[in-house]
Amino acid sequence: MRLRRLARLSIPERYAYVALVALSLLLTGASIVYSAHQTSASNRQWCDTLTLLTSKPVPRPADPGANPSRAQAYTLYADFVTLRRNFGC
Repeated sequence: MRLRRLARLSIPERYAYVALVALSLLLTGASIVYSAHQTSASNRQWCDTLTLLTSKPVPRPADPGANPSRAQAYTLYADFVTLRRNFGC
């Protein structure tokens, strides 16, 4: 049914449809490439940040109950190291 309607279109109308389809495919491809580029840049920034945060090792506290702030600092450090490994940095 659609082919019959398409066959009744004039040549300029057919070219217009082809141009619209080609333009939409081109814009879709450009959007995918741009998104991939932005994601890659964002991952690099996260890797740089995680590398900075884990560059100085935090020692494990001997008695976490005596100084809870050191225990929390070590927990955060361990979490950042895990995130760094997960990102593949």
